[in-house]
Amino acid sequence: MSTVVLKKLTLANCTPEGIANIIKDKKKVKDLNYRAFLYLLKTSGSSEDKTTFLAILRNLTFVVALFDKDCEEVFNEIANIEWEKQSENFRMIVKQFLVSLISSQPFYTNKVIDRAIKNLSLVDETDEIVVHETNLELLQFVSENMPTYMKFTQQKVLSNFPHKSRPLLDHQAYVTNILKLGNLIPSYFNEIIMTIIEKLVKMDVDVSRSPFAADKDELFSFEDQGRASDDEMADKLDMVLSQFLKYMKENTSDNNVEQWCKVLLLGFDAHILKAHMPPNVPFILFYFFNIHSKLKTVLLDYFWSVFADKNQPAIIRQSGIMYLASFTNRSKSVGKADFKKIMLTTANWCHSYISNNDEISVKCNHTAFYAACQSLFYIFCYRHKEIFSSSEYKMFLDKIDLHLIVHCKLNPLKHCNQHILRMFNKLTSMYEIVACSAVIERNSRMLLPSTQLLGNEEYPFKHCLLTLTSSFIQPYFKDMECSNEFQSEFRQYKVSENFEDWDNIIGEASIAMSPDFQAMSL
Repeated sequence: MSTVVLKKLTLANCTPEGIANIIKDKKKVKDLNYRAFLYLLKTSGSSEDKTTFLAILRNLTFVVALFDKDCEEVFNEIANIEWEKQSENFRMIVKQFLVSLISSQPFYTNKVIDRAIKNLSLVDETDEIVVHETNLELLQFVSENMPTYMKFTQQKVLSNFPHKSRPLLDHQAYVTNILKLGNLIPSYFNEIIMTIIEKLVKMDVDVSRSPFAADKDELFSFEDQGRASDDEMADKLDMVLSQFLKYMKENTSDNNVEQWCKVLLLGFDAHILKAHMPPNVPFILFYFFNIHSKLKTVLLDYFWSVFADKNQPAIIRQSGIMYLASFTNRSKSVGKADFKKIMLTTANWCHSYISNNDEISVKCNHTAFYAACQSLFYIFCYRHKEIFSSSEYKMFLDKIDLHLIVHCKLNPLKHCNQHILRMFNKLTSMYEIVACSAVIERNSRMLLPSTQLLGNEEYPFKHCLLTLTSSFIQPYFKDMECSNEFQSEFRQYKVSENFEDWDNIIGEASIAMSPDFQAMSL
């Protein structure tokens, strides 16, 4: 039987039987009928009237068993149509065809997954963010019926995340849709949250390197600075981060709060901790463990475990104790009993370290010790009013024994952040509990080897400068409590950039010392 070559293909030729014959004979007669079919599929799909295209698609559903790898061009013509912007009926017919296709021909599953994820960032004609139900339902079908493709789907969710240069709406639309995907497919939830955290960290790193982040050193901030960003990348990060915080608040409950807790800590460990203190993304944990304050001890214990793990690199251990100290200072959920326990645990660790390292060696890396001491001083500076408001403050101060730490041979004041050192010296002088001035003066006149990791490192959880994100954080954010006179005096210290001239600092601090206290420094 000879094959009839059609000069022009029409809908009448595209019955299920007609399409089946075209596919069977596509390798014959120079593929002319098959090429004519592809042309009809393309033109009908691009025309305003999609009636012909839908009719062909319905008929194609009956012959998917004949599809092989050589029919990939048919799939491509269908995939090129932005069905997300078409009618609900159109999307339903596309979904029926694709479900039938991958059920019959698993070879096309990867292509369907790729196509479904790729356009999750599309917005509608009015630039409104929409949930692409058809795409998500296709991915849900694959997950439920073809679980071996789970890893591929997760990889595509990550690789198709909009590049940082893409418009803000693309990022918002994509995040909206993959979060919805996590609701539809619980087994994907962890990977989706981890993906969002990873991408936010990369954006945050870019923001921290921009001019917007050049002046945001507020270790001891007494009130919200109220600064907003005019940086495009910062605004993009602000929108997406605040979108994620809003979703997190609305989608956590008693039933899933532990799952959220675990995945956020996993995301922190995998992406935030290793990025070394991006300025904004850590507020995800700050916000979560404040709105679910009963779980705050989980976070505090986690931070301590990072620091206490001797198998961790020194810089990771340092980050762990700095996150612990900063959350302790900044979070309103951390009460007096909590921060006293943290201070006592840290001080006991320092005491033990001192007793085991009585002789200082330049060959040893004491970074963890110096980080612990600095963080202890930092908490003391922030929480001093609460410490001395208790009738048992003397007993508590005896337990943490700051004198032993300050005057040990490892000399932690030499390796302390300058702002913390100034504040700590001022407060200990005011309360007459530790004589720091003599040590500071001696250090200023000595050339001692200094750790490479401490000194200029900034603590996390400072004032969030992202306008929308800050609205979530501020209700739970604690500012330092000091008298107006003390604030003014300390700000004068901060304005000075001459960190080598300690004479004024030491001299003014000594005025507040009693004779007995001054004698302690001899």
